[in-house]
Amino acid sequence: MTSRPTIKTIAKDTGLSIATVSKALNGSKQVKEKTRDLILDSARKLGYELNLSGVQLRTGKTHQIAVLSTSVDPKLSEWTGVESDQFFSGISHSLKASAYRASLYQVNSYEDSMDMIRKIVVNGKADGIIISGTRPDDIRIKYLQENNFPFVTYGTSNSITPHAYVDADNERIVTICIERLIAKGHKRIGFLCPSDRLSYSQVRLRAYKDTLMRNNLDYCESLVAHGELTPAFGREKMFEMSSLENKPTAYICPNEATALGVLSGFHARGYVHGKDAIINATDDLNITQYFSPPLTTCYLPIFLPSQMIGQFMLRLIGGEAPQELQKLFMPDLIERSSDILG
Repeated sequence: MTSRPTIKTIAKDTGLSIATVSKALNGSKQVKEKTRDLILDSARKLGYELNLSGVQLRTGKTHQIAVLSTSVDPKLSEWTGVESDQFFSGISHSLKASAYRASLYQVNSYEDSMDMIRKIVVNGKADGIIISGTRPDDIRIKYLQENNFPFVTYGTSNSITPHAYVDADNERIVTICIERLIAKGHKRIGFLCPSDRLSYSQVRLRAYKDTLMRNNLDYCESLVAHGELTPAFGREKMFEMSSLENKPTAYICPNEATALGVLSGFHARGYVHGKDAIINATDDLNITQYFSPPLTTCYLPIFLPSQMIGQFMLRLIGGEAPQELQKLFMPDLIERSSDILG
């Protein structure tokens, strides 16, 4: 029977001292990053399992990263886009080579997430927290900063004090999409957004207004809609906007679920994509390539930001400054049609 690998086994495999291996496995800042990576790679290769209970007793560390995710209303039968398990999977994968593991905390609302964060911090349930759905003045961010608790957000905020974050470059996404459509002759562009309480929704709307203004086009409030990003929302808003006297010739959707709803509205209205109007979207899974017709999208695979969030979490716990751990991803623009009406 093969004996269970120990710290001594890893020390022999790496040629390092038992003390150095022990420090690295316990997350000590005294060990250089390159050395720690070598030790963790060896531990993974040998199948070494850290005794987290013992580590917590000795160091006070849980080696757990809390990932907060808002549960979908069980009564909601609509698709809302990328599932939380895919986001969680990317974070978990990035932590795999470390001593840390991700723990999923399901919450029902923004307020519920604040209560959960307090419990985690006060009771020492994790060494770091990952939150999403950020707001411009996010009380969760303020609380974590006041308590000097490590956290990374999926989304930006207006916090004066810098914090670690990962997000899509929403300003550039909207600017590029609107500029492209204007260049193709579109002057009435329907713009669908998530709740206006969210940071990225406000960033997108501001970019939409600014781009129209730079191109001497009027902003029309009736061409903008906020709501829960489901196919039903997209379909409903397409019906409303297409009933306007001066209707849109283009629709920009913030996710694939909404784009599917708008496309359904096209079929119900008897619209021909590319003749009566066109649809653009941003997405995380590239499902729009299977729509009929396939839609032009700004594509950002969800594993890219989620893995980066996990990496930032480890670096933050390792002592790096939050202002050094900020990343905006620019999706790839995938043009699947000319998007010129004709």
